[in-house]
Amino acid sequence: MDTSDLFEFKQDQEFSKLLHHDNYIDLTTAALEIARDDQPDLVFDSVHTWIRQRASELSSRVALAEDDRSLIQAVVECLAKEHGLMGNNICYHRAEGSYLNHVIENKQGLPISLSLIYMAVGKELGIEIQGVAAPMQFILRYETQAGPLFIDPYLKGAVYNEEECLIRLAELTDLSKKELSRLLKPATHREIIIRMLMNLKRIHEEQQDYQKAWNVQRRLFALSPLSNAHKKDLAAYSFKIKQLSLSIELLESCLKSCPESEWNSIKLMLQKAHSELAQWN
Repeated sequence: MDTSDLFEFKQDQEFSKLLHHDNYIDLTTAALEIARDDQPDLVFDSVHTWIRQRASELSSRVALAEDDRSLIQAVVECLAKEHGLMGNNICYHRAEGSYLNHVIENKQGLPISLSLIYMAVGKELGIEIQGVAAPMQFILRYETQAGPLFIDPYLKGAVYNEEECLIRLAELTDLSKKELSRLLKPATHREIIIRMLMNLKRIHEEQQDYQKAWNVQRRLFALSPLSNAHKKDLAAYSFKIKQLSLSIELLESCLKSCPESEWNSIKLMLQKAHSELAQWN
């Protein structure tokens, strides 16, 4: 593969919008486009239909909600209680916990994938539920006149006010509540997709599935083409899956832009790639 082909995602219309710096995309479809890397025959319609069905179930309940908290509790009751969506630690080690079709089927997933489902159902209802890339755990934010409410889909849709949310996050991190409060702003669509990709990269690396890790890293590099770290990681995965010419091209590009402190490690990687390529030729 030539480096110019790394940025081609012709089948992925929503993901491609991010490459052109569009601020808003259909997050559900973009997440499914990522899942399709691992499931080439994935049909998106079943996920979109499930989301519309949940919105239909909720429409009258939402309309009759007495206040904002009651409205959010109705969403939680439907998705977490009636349809059983929740977190499971095993999802941190399996890619299926990031794929919306599997999350819906298995009723468990990572915080970010569960959150995307809540956001999608909310969007169908005309309710803006926003993602928050909080440290350690992705959560949701819903604005009210009395202040924001936060939802933790991983914990069966636990609902917090801001103070309660800060206490919960402080238990998971070493950060103070003051530091955490600055991190509770809504995440951009780009930030959400990058966080999802980073989760998948970690899982594939842990499982030593370097082809799948390469697929994810290619997307991360496409989103941040000036990042030497992403370019170097893509070169490393390219070496592992025997795309040696690509690995060499990426490493040579790294040498032109990386800090001098990284030269030795990159030159060593280049030496190994050239040596391996010579054995193939």
